[in-house]
Amino acid sequence: MINKRIGIIGCGNMGEALLNRLSTVLEKSTSLMASEIDATRRELLQTKYKIIVQFDNNYLLKNSDVVILAVKPKDVYALLQNEVCCGISKDKLLISIAAGITTKHIESIVGKDIPVIRVMPNMPALIGEAISSISAGSAATKEDVEIAKDIFSTIGEVVEVDEGLVDSVTAISGSGPAYFFYFVEALIQAAKDLGLKEAVAIKLVLKTALGSSKLLYASGEGPDTLIQKVASKGGTTEAALKVFENKKFKNIVKTACRQAYKRSKELCRKWHVCSR
Repeated sequence: MINKRIGIIGCGNMGEALLNRLSTVLEKSTSLMASEIDATRRELLQTKYKIIVQFDNNYLLKNSDVVILAVKPKDVYALLQNEVCCGISKDKLLISIAAGITTKHIESIVGKDIPVIRVMPNMPALIGEAISSISAGSAATKEDVEIAKDIFSTIGEVVEVDEGLVDSVTAISGSGPAYFFYFVEALIQAAKDLGLKEAVAIKLVLKTALGSSKLLYASGEGPDTLIQKVASKGGTTEAALKVFENKKFKNIVKTACRQAYKRSKELCRKWHVCSR
């Protein structure tokens, strides 16, 4: 049980995913609140989760022990500069899930004595299957890190990483779901090209993807070992794998991840320049 009053600023996909999970583990509804600028969405969330959903961020900042910034990166600077810096104090924990914005930069706005933690979750949070990285700012304690872990464990698993590696995390697990969806889309199209009806193609591919992921996770064996178990010498799988090897599929993946990593770095620098 998380024994803190938690406030979430911004209720998009990730903000609502946290609301959904936290609403089932916090002892009292008054221990969880949110703020949302859209009136229709505000009313919907308040009815759905039976919690306080504010328009006023200042109320949330005043009445929360942990404040989670779940707004888009483009909106973070104004929020920090105009509201958070005035309402946050060193006895509160500030958590940001905004991509490309460092704890150092947040601290430069709200104060270096404010405990700040940066979290990079990913889209499977929507079904409680996220993997989130957690990185502590200069004033964050071990206790603060544990609180963040407890919170984000409600939407999946958590790993602690040095903040210097967050751009790598972004390129792998942050963007990774889209890579996976892209491959699934290609496999569905290939199935249709081979004459299978769309509904059958989708079911075959999705269940193959799901079953293979579960097997890989549960077996404790490496992907190379499992590949060999599927690929018989001179068989159909080997024929397909040779195409991947000839087309240098692994190099394509490495290059794509490297580009995502570089873009994450660029966006971080761009945000810092634009926020000055």
